[in-house]
Amino acid sequence: MFGLLLLLLDLQGASLIRPGDWEYKDLIAVLLTVVSLIVTFIGFIVAVAAIWGFQTLRNIAEQISVETSKTGSDSYLKSENFTQRVDAAITAAMEARARDAVQDALGASIVKSDAAPEHQVRDEEWRD
Repeated sequence: MFGLLLLLLDLQGASLIRPGDWEYKDLIAVLLTVVSLIVTFIGFIVAVAAIWGFQTLRNIAEQISVETSKTGSDSYLKSENFTQRVDAAITAAMEARARDAVQDALGASIVKSDAAPEHQVRDEEWRD
């Protein structure tokens, strides 16, 4: 639109501005209107490009993060460090469970033997 106006002005020149028909303020008003339309159109294009670019960047970043986390977790799960940590955790859990089972089994017998009258005498020395 702006180019068409410039072409018209170039071809017709000053003959467009006849006394009484056009004044400079009319020409300036038309030029400012065309410039504001161009700026609005450019702003609209920039807004659409920003939304499209943001969505594209978000999708690309999501894909890269998923790929990176998969490769990182796979390499860590296959590493010796992870295997040692898991083995140590399993061993500690099994030892704790076995210790608790032994303590539960012996706890009942200790309570019963402490309740017996022959063990209630406090004058005895402790024997290993």
